[in-house]
Amino acid sequence: MVRKPLKTKLSPINLLTEINKPENRDFLAEFTAIKYRKNSLIYSPGHEHDLVFIVKKGRLRLYLAVEDKDFSLAILEPGDIYATHTRAHVETLEDVTLMTMPTNKLHLYMATHPALSRTIIRILGEMLKQSFSIIDSLVFKDIKQRLVDFFLYEASHNGIQDANATTIKLDITSTQLAAIIGSSRQTVSTIVGGMLKDGVLEKKERTVYHIPNIDLLRNYA
Repeated sequence: MVRKPLKTKLSPINLLTEINKPENRDFLAEFTAIKYRKNSLIYSPGHEHDLVFIVKKGRLRLYLAVEDKDFSLAILEPGDIYATHTRAHVETLEDVTLMTMPTNKLHLYMATHPALSRTIIRILGEMLKQSFSIIDSLVFKDIKQRLVDFFLYEASHNGIQDANATTIKLDITSTQLAAIIGSSRQTVSTIVGGMLKDGVLEKKERTVYHIPNIDLLRNYA
């Protein structure tokens, strides 16, 4: 059976590209830019303002909290769109800049701009599809496979390639990494330690890893 890699991004479509087109200049002017510092919980269920936001800079983690556990749904990156009125929590993994707009104003704009409306609806469809993929991964894949999939995704989307290895800089804590794949910090540390021992990963700095052989990593789990 061919396993699909864990995708941490909700949609492959970059909305920033669309709203920066000349015909959407008026729409772009309606957004308010807000900056947040790294490791900040910025939105929670029941947030007082009903907003839609587009990530302009930085990355955020989207997760559900149940009792004393949290389950990551996705990593929001530049170009992603999301809303504040869901059951999910949103925390910053880096310093971020968001472009925000009241949800009702977005609805009015979409009603009069069908081209942009189609793009946003397509993004929402991709988000729904990806949500099921994430749930499938949490239910049917063991922790080691989810961790391998996470490194494969980062290597493919954010890795730096050279002749000998792929370098990835996670810039997240071990606790955040554990939350992203739905495990405990101790379990993740144990598995990563095994990967380092087996030569699947090489740790160069606190958050920088080298992957000497992608195929070796892919087959590790």
